[in-house]
Amino acid sequence: MTEKRSAPRKASLEPCSIELYADGKGPLPSRVINYSPGGLMIELDHPLTKGEPVKIRFRPGMENAQRLGETHCVGMVRWCAPQEGLYSGRYGVGVQMPQSVRTIKAA
Repeated sequence: MTEKRSAPRKASLEPCSIELYADGKGPLPSRVINYSPGGLMIELDHPLTKGEPVKIRFRPGMENAQRLGETHCVGMVRWCAPQEGLYSGRYGVGVQMPQSVRTIKAA
């Protein structure tokens, strides 16, 4: 299998919530499965649409809130797929972070 990732991922199981800009739905309970400078993989029980802008809220004091210096971030859904096994969230979702956020937070 060809590796499509542009950066290594760090594992996480951090709780978060998702808010949808398009229809104002949310917060939807979720959690971060892994992350990199370019984005996050989250899981939740609701499918999301590719290209949909989302706001991801972290609990203050949690790892991603400390890493980003914020309690939320915004991104765009790049993919959404049903997960096998149904041990937790039913859908895995890849969220891409805007380049400007990645550049500012990396500095």
